[in-house]
Amino acid sequence: MTQDQVKAIFLLANISIKELHKIENGYWPVHPDYAEIRQINPWWLVVTEFGIIKIGWRKRVINIDWSSTELRKIITEDNVTKWEEGIHAYGYSKAIDYLVTFKLEMKSFLYRKEEGHIS
Repeated sequence: MTQDQVKAIFLLANISIKELHKIENGYWPVHPDYAEIRQINPWWLVVTEFGIIKIGWRKRVINIDWSSTELRKIITEDNVTKWEEGIHAYGYSKAIDYLVTFKLEMKSFLYRKEEGHIS
């Protein structure tokens, strides 16, 4: 995933990027056999108003990890790999959909926290 692709995904999800940092691919092992694929498929740390979101390709899915934010919630009932701190998206369109949902859930969480409904 290129830097421009990451920027486009977050723009379409209407999540502002404060900072963007390229990191090593978190899926492919550090081994000479995977050196090229690791180089052309970096992952990204995206600093947003909600915290840091890690995003990048792993084989056929885009790994989206929001464990560096306060949200701990499964955000879809889609039949995909998902957990309370992230999800696997089958393609850019689904990545955008999940980030839109993440933003809505995050805003709801922050509102409830501000109102004292969450400690």
